[in-house]
Amino acid sequence: MRAFVAVTTTALIIKLSELLETNPGLTDRFFGSSPLDRPEAHLVVMLVASLSQWAFLDGTVPALLAASITSVGGPLSELPFVANGFWEYLDQAADYFPLLNVPSNSQTLQSVLGENYQNLALSSITGPCYFAVTMDAIALGRWFDSTQEREQ
Repeated sequence: MRAFVAVTTTALIIKLSELLETNPGLTDRFFGSSPLDRPEAHLVVMLVASLSQWAFLDGTVPALLAASITSVGGPLSELPFVANGFWEYLDQAADYFPLLNVPSNSQTLQSVLGENYQNLALSSITGPCYFAVTMDAIALGRWFDSTQEREQ
C-alpha cells in the first residue's frame, strides 16, 4: 500500500510543479506580500510537499539523506541534456543557473556542456520532484523486497 501511495503522491507533486509553472500567480494568494519572489515561493511549496511525503511515508534519516542528495544531483544531471538540446524548460521556469559562478575556462565543462555552460538554466523546483521520485524508488524497493521475502 505504501508503494502505491508513494507513486500516487509523487504524481500529485509533479502535477503541482506543472500548476505552479503554468500559473505563476498561484502562490500569490498564500504568500501575499511576503519577501519571497515567485520562484522562491514555488520552491517553498514544493519543498513542503516533498518533505511531507517523506514524513508521511517513511520518516527515516537514510531516506531523507538519499532523497536530499538526489534532489541536488538529479537536476545537475539534466545539464548535458539541456546543453545539447534534448530538452528544455519553459522560459518562465528556467530560473536556476547552477553553473553561473563556475569559472568560464573549464575545458571539461566546455567539452560536455558547450562554451556557454554558465547560462544553462533549470527550474528551481526540479529538486523537490527528484526528492519525491526517490521516495518512490525507496518505497517500491521495500515493497519488492517484502514480496521476495514472502515467496521464500
